[in-house]
Amino acid sequence: MKVMMACASHSPLLYFPARESDALIGARKAMAEIREQIAGFDPQLIVMFGCDHYGGHQMYSMPSFCVGLAAHALADVGGTPGKLNVPADLAANAVRALRDDGVDVAVSYDMVVDHGFSQALHELAGGLAQYPVLPVFVSCLHPPFVPFSRARVLGMAVAHYIAGLDLERVLILGTGGLSHDPAFLFPTLDAVSHEWKPYILSGSRQSEVSQQSWIDYEVAAHKQGARVLVDENIPLPALGIHEDWDGTFLDVLTRGALSAFDTWSPEALVAARGIGTMEVLTWIAATQAMETATATRPHIVYQRGVREVGVGFGAVLARQASLK
Repeated sequence: MKVMMACASHSPLLYFPARESDALIGARKAMAEIREQIAGFDPQLIVMFGCDHYGGHQMYSMPSFCVGLAAHALADVGGTPGKLNVPADLAANAVRALRDDGVDVAVSYDMVVDHGFSQALHELAGGLAQYPVLPVFVSCLHPPFVPFSRARVLGMAVAHYIAGLDLERVLILGTGGLSHDPAFLFPTLDAVSHEWKPYILSGSRQSEVSQQSWIDYEVAAHKQGARVLVDENIPLPALGIHEDWDGTFLDVLTRGALSAFDTWSPEALVAARGIGTMEVLTWIAATQAMETATATRPHIVYQRGVREVGVGFGAVLARQASLK
């Protein structure tokens, strides 16, 4: 079996930035490079670590990790709607294998995902249903946070599962991060306004706030934010973009001991660098899975703060390698 791995940032503003820039063009070129590599690899399965922004997972019951046996994507801000091509039997076997390996993943027979999955599938893999996908949700948005050590354990267990598959080509994909702080767009329960609290807490289980009204609000808020981001009088750190931290993270991810992440405090990181940094849990899980499966690490394709999309944008790629 050959395994390939890629991770990249995502942002709704990729689709409606207030302006173009060299940094944004560079981010798009990086995604195009990865997309070309994935197309050439032609994976028989994508194991995808993704996150959510109250699109499909609300706070009435928030699992640390969840595997979807079926999944569809919302038409949310920055997302592409449609059905994911999830092989149900394979996904069910993955749940069994991960639990047997000590990771108590939740299971969804009807997972709803937002741009935290769909944008990367659209931009990097050529579409939601281009390849069979095993969607693995990682909780990144709301405290209490998942410890970084557990993301590595999840990655190890996924690698063990992949090694037992009767397939020739498997892609591991992660999406999210790097530094950004969208707390005002996706607030926690103790910070959200009374108007939106019912939706963040209960989603479609309640009738006070419709899902579409939440999506409409997010679209308008992102468009307003896009205009603020391009104000050059505002330094990148004031926007939640910390290129120094992005570089430190990628250095450990690509060259250091992944166990170093185990000592990181989620609460301290969020306080210093913004809540969006927790999305790197998906990168850590993906990289650990690749290293465990093939003894291979990714290399950096791109890293730069892109104010037009409000994130420290990063992309990494590990070209195909055989199981060790």
